[in-house]
Amino acid sequence: MNLSNCLTTQNCSVTKKANYEHEDYEDTPFFRVQTDTFPIIAAVLIISLNSWVIALVVKKRHLRTVTNINLVSLALSDLCTGALSIPLYLSCNITRITGFCTADLIVITFVSVSTVLHILLMTIDRYICIIHALRYQIWVTHRRGRAVIALIWSISVFTALIQLVWFDLNQDAHDDYGTEIGMKFVVYDIFHLVAFIGLPATFMAFTYVRIFYEVRRQTRNIHKNNTPGWQETQRSTKREWKIAVIYLLMLVVFLICWVPFSLLRVEAILQAEFLELHLSDVAMVLIYWIRFCSSSINPCLYILGKPDFRNATCLRRQKERQIYSDYTRTSLMKSSPV
Repeated sequence: MNLSNCLTTQNCSVTKKANYEHEDYEDTPFFRVQTDTFPIIAAVLIISLNSWVIALVVKKRHLRTVTNINLVSLALSDLCTGALSIPLYLSCNITRITGFCTADLIVITFVSVSTVLHILLMTIDRYICIIHALRYQIWVTHRRGRAVIALIWSISVFTALIQLVWFDLNQDAHDDYGTEIGMKFVVYDIFHLVAFIGLPATFMAFTYVRIFYEVRRQTRNIHKNNTPGWQETQRSTKREWKIAVIYLLMLVVFLICWVPFSLLRVEAILQAEFLELHLSDVAMVLIYWIRFCSSSINPCLYILGKPDFRNATCLRRQKERQIYSDYTRTSLMKSSPV
């Protein structure tokens, strides 16, 4: 089995072959602690964090805004990484059954497409909120939000399942695919790289430039004109700017976690070395592992970064108690006799 199959139907061999380059190495199924422990830890972390986000929104009524419903949808998508993708990845590694390997690839594709589309949706949401603030409540409604989320899931599921058209589940997992199916892999993966990574990332980059320019312009006008209620307006603008920065960081995390893996997939399918990076086996394993990190970093960003999520957790209360404790200690020290 070559690397092309490994990155298209059987990601398992990346981690196995990375540890054995000897001629007498046999590609036999087994669980290896060095390569299979990290995904298990990642799965537990991903499930815990994203379940926490979902539970917070279900429990706290004030969190059920259109923006946060988008985040819950993203959390459900990320939850698939820990609950489906990683178990399938390990099953493919251990059993080498074609069905597990194919299912893992389908979930990988679903999560990557779903993640970038959710971030795109949140970017557009921030753009409307800041650039067209007066029309935001009219344009962005719960009904439209649910419709767009349903569209995102439909596109993600369709894009992932379309691969079953050329997959042969009866074929042995170790066999190489023919030229015709190989060309379908090439077309599909290049389309995926351009349509669901390149174009959305370019569009969002220009959108955030426009958002940050508008925030800066609004801030200057507030200070210059000294309009009534300028302090509240400034706080609101600053709050929206911080949320936009969180979503920008989510985009950066997505690109860091998914672009290297996607490029290596295309390179492996083409059986070329256009990157010419000459990566070590350890680097190859890390590139494959890093895609799991996106699903655990996303919930951390909006739990710690968004004020409404932060206030709904015990993190804000602990901070307030610490400030109160420090203030009380300082007051007692000042009032105590010398």
